[in-house]
Amino acid sequence: MKLSQRITLVSTGMLFIILVMVNIGIYFVFQYNLLQGEMDRTLDQARAVAAAVSTQPEENPASFIESYVSGDGMVRVLSPEGESLLTVTTQNTQLASIPTPEAAEAQERTESFLFEGLPHASAQVPVLWEAGEVMSLQVVDPLPTYQETLQTLQVVLIFASLIILLPSFLAARSLARFVLRPIQALVATMKQIQADGTFQKIDYDSKGKDELADMGRTFNHMIELLKQNYEKQQQFVSDASHELKTPLTVIDSYAQLLRRRGREKPEVFEEAVEAISSEAARMKEMTNQMLALATGESITVEKEVINTVPVFQGVAQQLATAYERKISVKGESTAYISGNELQLKQLAYLLIENAIKYSEQEVLIQIQKEEPQVNISIIDKGIGISSEDKAQIFDRFYRVDKARTRESGGTGLGLAIAENITAFHQGEIVVESEPGKGSIFTVKLPLVKEGGTEG
Repeated sequence: MKLSQRITLVSTGMLFIILVMVNIGIYFVFQYNLLQGEMDRTLDQARAVAAAVSTQPEENPASFIESYVSGDGMVRVLSPEGESLLTVTTQNTQLASIPTPEAAEAQERTESFLFEGLPHASAQVPVLWEAGEVMSLQVVDPLPTYQETLQTLQVVLIFASLIILLPSFLAARSLARFVLRPIQALVATMKQIQADGTFQKIDYDSKGKDELADMGRTFNHMIELLKQNYEKQQQFVSDASHELKTPLTVIDSYAQLLRRRGREKPEVFEEAVEAISSEAARMKEMTNQMLALATGESITVEKEVINTVPVFQGVAQQLATAYERKISVKGESTAYISGNELQLKQLAYLLIENAIKYSEQEVLIQIQKEEPQVNISIIDKGIGISSEDKAQIFDRFYRVDKARTRESGGTGLGLAIAENITAFHQGEIVVESEPGKGSIFTVKLPLVKEGGTEG
């Protein structure tokens, strides 16, 4: 059974039970009061007859009493032994067959009973009879109005219950639909998410303050968190593959170099071992940082005073060997900044490798001090960047050359990561480029003196 049907059935069923209980209570209270009224009326009639008989004795009391008998009623006088001394009826003579009490004590009492399927009321009062004897006078009246009133009450209660139940049933169905509409939208959205594998939100009343609006807000917030975590996971996978690609390339290139010349030239052996060891240490540190990001742990990046010149010279030498390209470093011999050496190396790898990918000629790295900053320019004579592309080159997964594949042209993550590293060091990257003539990526970082104070 669907939830909407259960809500409708339970609410209507509960109302039906309440109506039955209320109707039963109303019926019995009304029946009791109505019957008591009929009994009191019959008792008053019996008292009136007894008073008239006592004050106006007749030789033939039957003819006198007959004037007090209603159309279908009966009056009779009973002896203390329960014998009928006088019975007077007008139309319904069968009432005379009603059994008399075994002992008719001279006291007032009333009762109701069924005779031939119809309700009757009986009232018995003491009366002075012939020779001053105290007898009992009994008045019996049928109760047709009482029966008709109760039947009318039954019809009214049933009709009123139906009038109440029908709108209540319709209201319960409407309420069930209103309550279940957001739930149905939620279920449909979840099925759509399961089928399409996309993150979708449900529509809800943003101004609502009830539980249904809270459910919509909570679900959409949960979807937003899941989407953010999914995007972070995708970013982590992309960044990890991109970040580890360069050191693996360097390690593989120096391993090949060792295989070719390591035995013949000791200086090549030393250079290759140093490069492989350096890249392995860098990979280890990057792996630790990525694992910390993946598990949600906070990462504390320590800064120190670093000379940018040897950092870029070392990276340029390793990439020149790995890619068998000519890379030159010119300019200052010292240019200190406050930063993290691992991230600064990664910045150098990203920008130099980007120049290598998009140019075939020599790559030039120029380092200049211009107070209060140091400018590190990576200059290539490659394909260049159009003015339309400049605004998007730092977006994730954006590549200038759409014809390049991911294997040959990268993933489009390098410049985005480079921009983040530069921002962490309170710097900026400026791009100067012209299609067909090459590009100049200039990193501007705050300059500090060798002792650690800003320049």
